[in-house]
Parts: sequence; structure tokens; C-alpha cells
Amino acid sequence: MNRVELIFSQALEEDFIEAFRQNMIKNFTELPAVKGQGFSTPKLGDEIWPQLNAMMIVYCGDEDEEKIEKIVAGLRKKYVTEGISCFVSKAHER
Repeated sequence: MNRVELIFSQALEEDFIEAFRQNMIKNFTELPAVKGQGFSTPKLGDEIWPQLNAMMIVYCGDEDEEKIEKIVAGLRKKYVTEGISCFVSKAHER
């Protein structure tokens, strides 16, 4: 089982939800308001940097992980200036 963490601008939330729906990825957890700074514009939810990020966590098999990586690649091409982070690690259910 894999753990996939996605961090992206809240503006892209609907794009991810729709892509997940189209690819039959049904199980995920979303944190809709996440502050942070990476390699793109800071998203700190304050007066200087008012935007926020969203985060999705998906526990899935290899097939869904590959689908998610393709979704991320497509959205990175579509939204070149937006930061989209994707981290994959192995997960062990206890």
C-alpha cells in the first residue's frame, strides 16, 4: 500500500476532485486549508500572502498511485505557475 500526499493551491481543488472522479479514485482525505511555502508563491492566509493551499492524502495500491502521478503531471502542465507537490511513500496498515 502507498501513501500519496498532494499539496496544491486551493484554486486547483476542483481540478483534482474532477480528475479523481474521472479516474475512479474514491478514497482520499482532504485538508482544505493548509498554510505553507514551497517553491512557488507562499500560501499563508494572511494580509501579505492571502491564499491557502489544500492537501490530499490517499492510501492506495500501485495502480491508483500511477493514475495520481499522471493527474499531477497533467495539472502541472496546465498550471505551470502553480505549485503542485506530490510525495509517495510506502504505508503499512496496522
